[in-house]
Amino acid sequence: MNTTQQSGFSILEVMISIAILAVGLLGAAAMQTKAIHSNYFAGVLTEKTSVAEEWMEWLINFSRQNYTIGNDNYNGYELLAALDTYPAAGTGTEKKLTCSNREELKNELHAWGLRPPTGERFDDSQLPKPPGRSYRVSWHIDANSPLDNTTTIRVETMEGGRPISLIFLVSSAM
Repeated sequence: MNTTQQSGFSILEVMISIAILAVGLLGAAAMQTKAIHSNYFAGVLTEKTSVAEEWMEWLINFSRQNYTIGNDNYNGYELLAALDTYPAAGTGTEKKLTCSNREELKNELHAWGLRPPTGERFDDSQLPKPPGRSYRVSWHIDANSPLDNTTTIRVETMEGGRPISLIFLVSSAM
């Protein structure tokens, strides 16, 4: 009697192992999709924060300089504090910037009474570089808050529905 034993996998075993492998690969693909989405969100968050930081640094530098407009001398702090149209109310004033168009931005700053230390209008080298995306940037200025001669400025950048805000204080004594 000649008995031969065959070894190997049955078709059922192969199909079960393929099903288990497919479930594992689907889980890995879902993790990869989540990682790509999170990486994109982190990149946008970093860029929005960078735009807000650039404007914050620009405003701090602006507040520390002295300016001559016509025969009048000002310092940057006074010009920024004057942007709060109701300083006694404690509510602050919002100033929205057009950052996508450099000429409109320069016109807005000029209309608000902000001037470079020399000259009548800012040039491109005196302003933060425009962001790569179309961000909405706004300043929330609250003069004499939290103390007299101290102005709270919140710089907010938004792209999509999630704003990023940086809050800082400038003072005439700084």
